[in-house]
Amino acid sequence: MAERKRKRDSQDEQLPAKRRAHAFPETVKVNVLPETDDFVPVIATVPGLSLPPNTFFDAYKKHQTAPRLGSADASTLSTTDLLLHSSTHPKLDYIAREEESCTEGRLTKHYLGVYDPQTGELQLIQARKVVVRGTLRVAKPTNNANEEKDDSTSNDVSARNALGLAFGTKKSQKAIRSLVDNAITSPLKSRSSQSTETKRPLDPLASAVVASMAETSATISSRAQLQETVDENKPRPTPNLQAETPNEVYTIENLVGIEALRTLTVREWQEKIKANSDVQTRSRFVSARLRKVVRSGDVKRLKALRFLLTLLEWEACLTTSGFKSTKKLPAKAKVLSAVTDASDLLLDSLRRRFTLDGTLSKWHLDNLRTHICALALVIDNYAVDVFDIREDLRLENKQVAQYFRELGCKVAEVGETERKGMGITKEQGGSHKVARLVLPLDFPVVRQRARR
Repeated sequence: MAERKRKRDSQDEQLPAKRRAHAFPETVKVNVLPETDDFVPVIATVPGLSLPPNTFFDAYKKHQTAPRLGSADASTLSTTDLLLHSSTHPKLDYIAREEESCTEGRLTKHYLGVYDPQTGELQLIQARKVVVRGTLRVAKPTNNANEEKDDSTSNDVSARNALGLAFGTKKSQKAIRSLVDNAITSPLKSRSSQSTETKRPLDPLASAVVASMAETSATISSRAQLQETVDENKPRPTPNLQAETPNEVYTIENLVGIEALRTLTVREWQEKIKANSDVQTRSRFVSARLRKVVRSGDVKRLKALRFLLTLLEWEACLTTSGFKSTKKLPAKAKVLSAVTDASDLLLDSLRRRFTLDGTLSKWHLDNLRTHICALALVIDNYAVDVFDIREDLRLENKQVAQYFRELGCKVAEVGETERKGMGITKEQGGSHKVARLVLPLDFPVVRQRARR
């Protein structure tokens, strides 16, 4: 019989296999260091400034005649004021002072602690809290005749303004205050920067403002660059801006895609039209042009018409998704029943191309509809009556016309000759508009708000 093994006795001094993230002692010894006459640590806040990392400060101490209000003792921190000054910046002086905060009480004290994990001792020392603020450095004035003349002129203006504020009407007082508030004076003429209009030197404040404006404006995009960025991100097919003819702006290969052109079948349409049979579709636009396109013998254009029908049926089966401007794809079985003779490969490509994980935001919807309008342009030789597309998309004239304008088209009313060629009355012509793609392309520009 095999000998039964016994468990080994546990050892109290053995550490567990799973170590703790932080091993702190059970007790921490706190030691408060006494105050000395030397400088103590400083806790500084820099509101609204970006302090350079290489800024050095000079420390100054001033004794007070009485302890600071709210201090119960007469320690060094309560009987002295600390001031830090830095002039390392070429144009700004940084000054740090102790300021009373409305959110902190007068008896609030700040401490800086250093903890030693090996000995378990925490050393505390009282610190000062200061606020760092920046001020513009003022240069020393120079003495010359021109400056004395300018100073006398400014003194006369100041005297007149003082008299106007004291004895003038309310309207004149308001005008003087507005001039004083908005004026940029230049009392110091020793600066090297000058105004481009008067060729007179600027004061330090105006010089600093001009320098900061130059640095900021260097990174601002021009109006042409801004318009180019907006055009690239618009929900529409990418136009060929180097096109020399309208049929080079939007091509069937770019609108439909090479893979979709290979998978689309149009033999059934060709056979029915050849047999003079009636072909019914769910699109007003496609049904009105199917027979003409088949008889033209242009197979690529016929496949574009077939792809347009697929997009219209696919767009019609979209359902709302909580928001009015957001739609989503229904179940795959419903999509297959709504789209005529569409392969799984084609439907998957539409999902990847026009949706974001099956959801269509306003941008995706506009992108889908502008592709439909671009296909209508190609099929109608770049001059299309928007009435049939408007009926298929169930939209208003204004919105459909905007889609064609985004493609670079010019949308106009139907002329008398065109109206007679369409066989419509004058009253019916009011709901028909013609979109033409002509060169140079005319895209909508970014509107700038009027200045107030």
